[in-house]
Amino acid sequence: MRKLSPLVPLVCTACAFGEGDAKIPGEPLGAFQVVGELRTNDCGSGAMGSTDVWEFQIRLSRDLDQLFWLNGREVISGVLASDGRSFEFDTRVRVTVTQPKPGVPGCMLDRLDRASGKLGLDDSDEANVESFSGKLTFSYMPVPESDCTGLLGVEGGFTRLPCEMTYELDAEKLADD
Repeated sequence: MRKLSPLVPLVCTACAFGEGDAKIPGEPLGAFQVVGELRTNDCGSGAMGSTDVWEFQIRLSRDLDQLFWLNGREVISGVLASDGRSFEFDTRVRVTVTQPKPGVPGCMLDRLDRASGKLGLDDSDEANVESFSGKLTFSYMPVPESDCTGLLGVEGGFTRLPCEMTYELDAEKLADD
């Protein structure tokens, strides 16, 4: 069986907090250690480097009804509901997995990342976010003019396309940094 190298990072928009930190918009809420547990996956075991448990760090900030997810490379803007706790994020990215060649269209995937959840606020200070929980779903769909059949049935590839995988997230605020 041919092995597919993880050319498409599983969640380039959600992880890798660190060097080159993005500018923090709005009011900083802190840094969080996030643990994601895979709950559903019709993409296939290990698709594009996915694991059953996934840990990463992010920062959050807010400005009125916007919540910002900062992964160190970019700022992802989401919506904070009127209850001040519920949030949603949607981001899209198009990734070239295999380059086109003469007579071969190559493979491009559209990936939709959708996060939703609730902030855990301090009972004595509702401006202080101590944690959050929710889910993060990655949906993969081949771009119509591409050929992604080479990704099917190979190690690190997909069982089927389109597909999606969902992680349940639990996050705790890190000590003041």
